Amino acid sequence: MNHQDNALKGVLKQQLIVDSESGPYKSIQEAIDKAEPNTVIKIAPGLYSSNIVINKPGLRLEPKEKVGDIILVVPSQPTVLVDLVGDQVCTLIGLKISHSGTSEEVEELEKLIEGQEIAKNLFGGHEDGGPGMESNPDEEFVSKVPIETSMNCVVLLNGGKLIMEDCFIALNFIVKSFKGILPGVAINNGAEATLTRCEIKGTSSKSQDAKTIGILIKLGELSVIESKVHNHTYGGILIQQSPGNKTIKIFKTKVLQNKKVGIHVVGADAVPLIEQCKIENNEGPGIKVGIGNKAKIYQNDIKSNVVGIEVMSAEPQIFCNKIEKNFTDGILTKIFEQLRCDCKIRSNQTISGNKENGIHCTGLNNYTRIEDNSFIGYNKKAGIKADTESRITIFKNKILRNLGQGVLLVETSSAVIEKNEITENIKANIALGGSNSVDTFIVENKIMGGRCEGIFLIESGKCYIFRNTIAENNDGIVCITAVPNIRHNNIQKNKSNGIMILKDSRPEIIKNNINDNDGIGLFIRDKSHGKILKNVIKSNEIELVVERRNPSLESIVQENEISGDIRIPQTYDCILQ
Repeated sequence: MNHQDNALKGVLKQQLIVDSESGPYKSIQEAIDKAEPNTVIKIAPGLYSSNIVINKPGLRLEPKEKVGDIILVVPSQPTVLVDLVGDQVCTLIGLKISHSGTSEEVEELEKLIEGQEIAKNLFGGHEDGGPGMESNPDEEFVSKVPIETSMNCVVLLNGGKLIMEDCFIALNFIVKSFKGILPGVAINNGAEATLTRCEIKGTSSKSQDAKTIGILIKLGELSVIESKVHNHTYGGILIQQSPGNKTIKIFKTKVLQNKKVGIHVVGADAVPLIEQCKIENNEGPGIKVGIGNKAKIYQNDIKSNVVGIEVMSAEPQIFCNKIEKNFTDGILTKIFEQLRCDCKIRSNQTISGNKENGIHCTGLNNYTRIEDNSFIGYNKKAGIKADTESRITIFKNKILRNLGQGVLLVETSSAVIEKNEITENIKANIALGGSNSVDTFIVENKIMGGRCEGIFLIESGKCYIFRNTIAENNDGIVCITAVPNIRHNNIQKNKSNGIMILKDSRPEIIKNNINDNDGIGLFIRDKSHGKILKNVIKSNEIELVVERRNPSLESIVQENEISGDIRIPQTYDCILQ
C-alpha cells in the first residue's frame, strides 16, 4: 500500500449509526463499545438516557441529520466521561447534554465543606473582611474541590484531549431536591479541552438554587472560544493552573449572570489569557485573579458585576478593556498577608460609571501601576483611590469628571502621580492626607477645571508638587496642617485662590508662577509658616494675604516678584525682603 492509499484510509474513517428507535445501534455507548479507534459515530435525533464513557482515541460523535435535537441526560455520575491518555483525542459536535441530578449517591463536594454553610467562605468576595484582607485563598473553592470520575457532572474530561463544537450543556433541569454541586464541564490534571461555540447554562429559575459551575478546571489546559457560560450559582469558569499548563485561553466568550464570580483564576506564575470577552452581570467579581497569578486580561467588556476585576497579591496585565457600571469598584487590587501586588492597568479604553471607585488599591506592598488609560471618569466616588499603605504609580492617564475626587490617597498610602490629565472632578482633582501620609510625588500633571480644589492636602507629611499646571479650579492648592514642597508650578486662573496655607502647615513654596487667580494669589493664616522664595505672584485680585494667630511664627518671604496688593500685618513688613 503506497502513501496515497494510507492517506485515503485516514480520511475514510469507519462510521456507525445510532438511532434509539431503528438502530443499528440503539444507544451511544453500544456504538462506542463496538467502534474501532478513529470512528465517526453519527447519532439520530432523540433522547438518550445512558451514561457515556469514551476511552478509545479518535472517536467523533456528531449528528446524523441537520435537523432535530440529540439530547443526552442522566441522573447521576458524568453524563459523558472522557478517559483517554496522552495526546489521544475525541470530538463532540452538535450535542445537547444535560443532567437531572436526581441521584444523591455521589456527594463528595458536599463532604468537603461538612459543618459549614456552603454559601459562605468559598470565594472570599469583595465584601469579606477589612480592606486588603480576606479569607485564606488556600480555602477557596477552586483550590479544594477534587475532580473524581464518579462525580455528578455533565462532561468530565479525566485524560486526553476533548474537542467540543456547537454543543449545548444545560443544568437548568436539575431537580430541586438535589443537594450536591454539579459542574457543566470538569477538566482534570493533565487533560486538555477546546470548546468552540458552546453554551453552558446553569439554572434559570429563581426558586431553584442548584449549585452549578460552568467550567471547572484543575491543572489542565483549556480553550473556550466564541462560547457562552451563564447563570451558574457557584461561578462561571473556575481555573486552577500551574505554570506548566501552557494553554488557558478564554476568547470572545460571554460570561454572564453567574453568582459568586464570573471567571476565577488561581495559580502562582500561571499566565491565563482572557481576551475579547463580555463579562457582565455577575453577582461577584467579573474576573478574580488569585495570588501570584499573571493573567493577561485584554480587550474585554466588563460591565455591571459587583466588582469588575478583583486582584489579590497578583501580577495581572489589565490592558485595553472597557470596565463600566460595576456595582462597587471597577478594579480592586488588594493584598493577602503582605504578599506583593504588581498589577499593571494600562491602555484601557474606559474605566467609568462604576458605583464606587474606578480603581481602588489597598494594602501594604501594593505596587499597582496605572498607566496610559484613556478615560477614568464618571465614577460615583474617586477615579483612583489608594489606602492602607499602598504605594502606587499613576502615569499618563486621563482622569476626569468623577463625582468624588480624581485621585484620592488616604490612610498612609502614597503615589507617584506623573504626566496625567486630571480635570473636572466634582471634589478635589487630587486629595491626599491622613496619618503617616508621606512621599507622594505630583509631577508634570495638568490639574484643571475642578469644582473644588486642584490639590487638597490635609494632615499629610512630606510630599512633592513639582512642575504642574494647576488652573481653572475653584482653589489651586489648599494645605491644612500639611508639609508640601511646592516648586516650579503654574498656578493660574483659579476661580478663588491660588494657594491657601491653613492651620499648622509647613510648606516650601519656591519658584512658582501664581498668576491671574480671581481671589488671593497666596494666602497664609493660622499657625502656618514656611519658606516662600522666588515666586512670581501677579495679576491676582490680591497677591498676598498673611493672617496668622501666632506672632512668634514668621514666614520667610524673600526674593518674590509681587506686583499688586499685599495684605500683611504691619509688624511683619520685615519679612518681605
